[in-house]
Amino acid sequence: MFIRTFKQKDKKTGRVYENHKLVESIRTEKGPRQRVIMSLGTLTIPKIDWPRLAHALECRIRGQKSLLQDHDVELEQLALKLVSNNSLSKSLEVLSDEIQQTETPKSHDSQALGDLETIKTKETRSLGAEVVCMKAWDLLGFSDMLRKLKFSTKSVSLAMVLIFGRLVSPGSERQTIEWFRKRSALQEIPGMADLRKCGKDRFYNVADELYAHKDRIESMLFQKEREIFPHTESTVFLFDITNTYLEGSALNNSLAARGHCKSKRSDCPLITLSLIVGDDGLPICSQIYKGNQSEPETMERMLRRLSEQLHGNQIPIFKPTVVMDRGIATEENVRWLHDNEYHYILIRRSDCSNEYRELFETKRDEFELVKSKRSVHGDMNSVYVRKEVSDDGNCRVLCFSEGKGRKEQAIASGKKNPFLEAIAGLRSSITKGTIKDPTKIENKLKQILDKFPKIGKRYDVTLDRIDKKITGISFVETIVKPEPLHGCYVIETSHAERSGKEIWKLYMTLTRVESAFRSMKETLGLRPVYHQRADRSAAHLFLAVLAYHLLATIENILTQQGDTRTWKKLREVLSTLTRGTVAIRDAKGAAYHVRVSNEPEDVHHEILSKLKIPSLPKRVISKIDTL
Repeated sequence: MFIRTFKQKDKKTGRVYENHKLVESIRTEKGPRQRVIMSLGTLTIPKIDWPRLAHALECRIRGQKSLLQDHDVELEQLALKLVSNNSLSKSLEVLSDEIQQTETPKSHDSQALGDLETIKTKETRSLGAEVVCMKAWDLLGFSDMLRKLKFSTKSVSLAMVLIFGRLVSPGSERQTIEWFRKRSALQEIPGMADLRKCGKDRFYNVADELYAHKDRIESMLFQKEREIFPHTESTVFLFDITNTYLEGSALNNSLAARGHCKSKRSDCPLITLSLIVGDDGLPICSQIYKGNQSEPETMERMLRRLSEQLHGNQIPIFKPTVVMDRGIATEENVRWLHDNEYHYILIRRSDCSNEYRELFETKRDEFELVKSKRSVHGDMNSVYVRKEVSDDGNCRVLCFSEGKGRKEQAIASGKKNPFLEAIAGLRSSITKGTIKDPTKIENKLKQILDKFPKIGKRYDVTLDRIDKKITGISFVETIVKPEPLHGCYVIETSHAERSGKEIWKLYMTLTRVESAFRSMKETLGLRPVYHQRADRSAAHLFLAVLAYHLLATIENILTQQGDTRTWKKLREVLSTLTRGTVAIRDAKGAAYHVRVSNEPEDVHHEILSKLKIPSLPKRVISKIDTL
């Protein structure tokens, strides 16, 4: 807004009068125009102060806080006086005039909104996270992709709800439907089909349909993401596997099985998800297995599928470097990678650090410092490496982490020896006379030795006897294990040409896939799974994978601009950007509903600008019978 001088001639006297008005530039069908917001009379302040006065007036009219400095008190008071002398409701009428012309029925006359006491707000819904998700959806071409797979317009919108729901309000599909209907403004974003009459079965059916096209969707997403975030031939792919638990018995779920639960829910059946992620954190392909799936068994299948996705039936120009942790790096898998000419960086399942004990204990001062960071407790967490290449060309990087060493030391010091505890309990029972029969004592000792066979072999245990009476137990440690090398580990790689520091850094990118699993579990509602059918359970997991594609796209775009906030933090910041209905009555008593997005704050503008989101849904004004 700005102030403009208007000249008017008195027809009787011929005298020319000056009148100042607050005006605003607008776009119309006939081109740019100016409209008058309010009349200011004749101003006596210097023209240099007009822009600051216009700013103060605009803030007063819109109900915003003025940004004028303390020394502009006189301008603030003048703005307050001018607004008070004018009809504020008339100003509101002018500001909403353009919206009324384009979005309300022509039969509605624009009336001054006079009764400010009647203003109410209602039906506030979340909007900020939804428009950000929509930006990532459009960038990845999700709608076009699903149309190619013969999804109807309504099914595309239903898929959008299911996937956005995981990002904005994580939970089950039922919770997503509840969020969409009662807490989200997603239905009001342009391009959405009208889903108000869709029952929950329509949502579940679309989830099933998405999973039925899983491989094609992942392949198309992979190609699109490589267009947005190009890669070189030295691409690193990170492979890992996780599981989550199912609520209920899941008796008819063929994917449900008992196993080691990484969420510490040993009372529940499990379902397993494996994932290959790029070094930029973008997911490439996934696979869903039974809950008792062995980690090593998934690698070959996933890499063969990856090769087909990358090269189809063509001869591969290059093969990526595969990074994996010790859970998957068995002797058989390492041999398969070598035989199939894959480069790899891994830590073997069997600990190799003892082979280099002398170097770890006596040559640590010759290791290279690759990282040094102070922890929140004030301790230095430094990492040192040393590269070793054997005569047969095998390359290993010896690593020592101070922080990891302190952590392992603390765990070891608090860890008890269950075998010695059981022996001490039996000795106490003999001393107290609780158990006296020699046969029962011998049987009890045998049970302890059978229960702890590995630890028991390290001790020579004998029963003390006096006159055929057992009086106690003696034991001597015959096999003394060397002190563990806390904080030491060995990285093995086929990249013998790289430095130890480069190899260590590449291995540490494995945290990206760990971060992906953590995001899906904690941020995208992966767990728990409530479905009792295998197809529905798999579809639930696949929705989390699709949501992670959007999450990783958003985070990568922001990271390129120096913004390292996670989606969890972004979602929290965007939660205050909402859309609501303002109910108001005009001077003639007619009632109106104004559906409007709230004015973005500076922190919202920052995010929207970085993601190049130009605008929010427009205001909609409708006349109603009563407030």
